Amino acid sequence: MTLDPTGPLALRDRTRWHIGANAPVAAWLAALLAVSLFHRYVSESPWLLVHLLLLGAVTNAIFVWSSHFADALLRRRATAGSRRWQAARMVALNVGVITVVTGMVSAVWILTLVGSVVVGAAAAAHGITLARQARAALASRFGATVRYYVCASLALPIGAGLGAALARDPAEPWHGRLVIAHITLNLLGWIGLTVMGTLVTLWPTMLRTRIAEGAERVARQALPILVGSVVVTVTGALGGLQALAAVGVAGYLGGVLWAVRPLAQVARNKAPSAYATWSVMAAVIWLIGSLLGLGTVLVRSPTWQLVTDRLGLLITPLAAGFAAQVMLGALSFLVPVVMGGGPIILRGTQARLDRGNALRAVLINVGLVVCVLPVPHLVRVLVSVLVLGAFAAFLPLLVSAVLYALRAKRVARQATNDPTPVSRHIPEPAAMVRGRHTGQAAVAVASVVLAVAVGVALDPAALDRGVTAASGGDVATGRVTTVNVVSSNMRFVPASVDVPAGNRLVLVVTNTDPDVHDLALETGQITARITRGRTVRLDVGVVGRNLKGWCTIVGHRQAGMVFTVSSIGGTAAP
Repeated sequence: MTLDPTGPLALRDRTRWHIGANAPVAAWLAALLAVSLFHRYVSESPWLLVHLLLLGAVTNAIFVWSSHFADALLRRRATAGSRRWQAARMVALNVGVITVVTGMVSAVWILTLVGSVVVGAAAAAHGITLARQARAALASRFGATVRYYVCASLALPIGAGLGAALARDPAEPWHGRLVIAHITLNLLGWIGLTVMGTLVTLWPTMLRTRIAEGAERVARQALPILVGSVVVTVTGALGGLQALAAVGVAGYLGGVLWAVRPLAQVARNKAPSAYATWSVMAAVIWLIGSLLGLGTVLVRSPTWQLVTDRLGLLITPLAAGFAAQVMLGALSFLVPVVMGGGPIILRGTQARLDRGNALRAVLINVGLVVCVLPVPHLVRVLVSVLVLGAFAAFLPLLVSAVLYALRAKRVARQATNDPTPVSRHIPEPAAMVRGRHTGQAAVAVASVVLAVAVGVALDPAALDRGVTAASGGDVATGRVTTVNVVSSNMRFVPASVDVPAGNRLVLVVTNTDPDVHDLALETGQITARITRGRTVRLDVGVVGRNLKGWCTIVGHRQAGMVFTVSSIGGTAAP
């Protein structure tokens, strides 16, 4: 497969274009890293983290690379005019994303609405452009991939509109319905369809092997299954029919399993051996697991309110496990290809992006498994730091790889005896590579185990802390109990609260002390760090049993900053 068609743009212009076009992806990833480090002090940080990744980094990457692959598959020549139009769409996209983020953080809904409209318009223009190019091009063996991109572009404008509606904080059951529809359109429609369409050709190219026999036919068959499942899921969610939404999710899972059959066959013929292929393979596995989880939540939750409460368990698998890994894996392979420079420079660029490959891949995926388990809060924090560090390593490696490629190509053009020649990548023996991968994997697993042990040792209540949901299995009543809690003089006031079993509890916590406080519950839920004069909300969810809470700042719990939730008619805490 040809990853970049020849055309009127010179090689140097192509490289310059891709560096500029992918700069927003790197910028959003850097912003994500910054917010991750200081999320306790950032308003709406959980929402912000997810959307900086999905709406910022991943969506920009889709705009760039879906156009890139469409040009290659349609054998279309990229011109200066088409590049300018693509740049205009990306500028509009990023203006929209910045407006959405500003509106959410500042709680100005009109900004969120305007930003959502701009994002949706940019996605629609992207899809229309791809559709027109497909109609004007000659028949292509893998033209179905472009149809995946067009269908995906239709999902994002609707999903963005539902996101704006969610920003108005609608009451249940509409909140839960809109969340399911929003996730389905944005994650399964916009991102999922794009990924499944791209992997048909990208996956065997990454493995440097032949495309499986009949792969294009399977891709054509899977597309209507996946698109129809998205429509069924959204219809079921908006219509309040959980069973229908669950059928849609099951259909989407079936479409994914059907589409990955040729990909699995290729992987059996040539096993993945680099960070790029490991990351993409792990991402697909996380997607399948997340779909199973989403279907289970829809089937086993008696109310939409309980669906909303349980969806938090799927944020990490979908965002970090699937979306982040598939993006970084694809970029780790594609960036060296578009930088070019010939086989020697290409191998050197890939080698720089592949540094610590087994360590990063194992650390990310083993760490994510721990994070989705019901572990104590401090354990989750320490393991999350390891996972974040493994993800964050991509940015300096990317900079190093790009600088190497630019310098190597400059030296090659000059064709002089450079006093500091560019080092060439020398392939290592297979046995040495396998040994290094085994050692890195062992270090990664040991690091996660050590983080778990340290987390349990530092948290004296870790082993006594409950790990079940706050509902205790009680059916939701549909009513909400809101309690104002003030931290004053190293105490929570009130120190206890009674909640009817089955009610949803929302704690509004205000800090009046000069010291920083927070409030954690034994379920693992915790507020951000609260400075003096600041107020935060903690949605505990449906309460059906007694719960204990405390401030996690060192020494504050021992000084008396404890809190109790008593479920009236509920059961005692285990």
